[in-house]
Amino acid sequence: MSSSIGKKVNFLSLKNIVLIGGGDLMAVSAKIFKELDFNVTMIVATRHIDEKLTLSNNTLADYCKELNINPHVITDINLLTKKQFSAIIPKHSLALCFGPAWVFNNQVLSQFFYGMFNINAIPIPHYLGGAHYTWQLLNKNMDGGCFFQQITNKVDQGDIFDQLRFNISSEVNTPNQYFAENVKHGTCFIHKLATKFIEGSEFIPVPYSELNKHRLYFPRLRTDRQAYINWHWTAQEIVSFCQGFDEPYSGAASFIQGIKLRFKKVRLITLTDEYNNETPPMHPFCSGLIIRITNSEANNSIIVAARNGFIALEEVSCEEKCYKSYLKEGMRIHTPQNIIDDAMSYEVTIDGLGFKD
Repeated sequence: MSSSIGKKVNFLSLKNIVLIGGGDLMAVSAKIFKELDFNVTMIVATRHIDEKLTLSNNTLADYCKELNINPHVITDINLLTKKQFSAIIPKHSLALCFGPAWVFNNQVLSQFFYGMFNINAIPIPHYLGGAHYTWQLLNKNMDGGCFFQQITNKVDQGDIFDQLRFNISSEVNTPNQYFAENVKHGTCFIHKLATKFIEGSEFIPVPYSELNKHRLYFPRLRTDRQAYINWHWTAQEIVSFCQGFDEPYSGAASFIQGIKLRFKKVRLITLTDEYNNETPPMHPFCSGLIIRITNSEANNSIIVAARNGFIALEEVSCEEKCYKSYLKEGMRIHTPQNIIDDAMSYEVTIDGLGFKD
């Protein structure tokens, strides 16, 4: 190991865990720590408390009620005074953060005796930022990871205290499925982490500087503003893009006769002729054309030509209603260039209440 690896530490005396953020893994972690007799406090942003958890029909508020936890719902944690902090968090506590809505200031960082840590369910140092699984699907990246990383005043650049790396299953092709696999592995990681706390296992911090030279950062995304298909892309690029905005999102979008449609369950396909010869790719001018509609019990797809291949659209909607029956062979699906330009130039702004625009 590098000589820059930090001093060994343990958390044997730790009894108080403060969970900050939201999502399924934080909910599962609350249950794990409670079952292991830790005192669990939860701080949740306003926009997180009533969000549906991705892997269940419950909200974080529902889950807290089941666990008999009274969450502290806060718009901006950085505005709390020391007196307000002392009223909601116990002394000698450690903060574990799961996608928190805030970048913490120094006053917040100083409130936790054992420090503040992120649980990053991404393959650090790649895919930092936001919309991790969408970006991974776009790039056909199947790396998985879960990291116990110290939070400092340098965002996402604290020391790594523990980690788990794994591969995403090859059949996974939606953000929901990426998320489910990461929660599964993350649950095991949290349980092992909690056990290490109890047993007083030593953690050897690895400076983030050793990873930072390989850093890849990707921004947050908004499906309603950015998930528009560019029909100049290849068939494979369009499929990857659509998969990136599949469940739990509303789907990638394009237009037909001025009507905006959204697509899910999009896949790359091979076409053959009556002699079972593979149909070659068509001229780029054919991109977006509906060249075949199949309606049978075994197959109900809209086949569209694209550069270097063909794609099948299995789920098409317009304003949350099925629109497939209105589509006809010979129609063209198209995204105007000004909409693509707007999607490419848009930058997400978000705070504890949600999107700013």
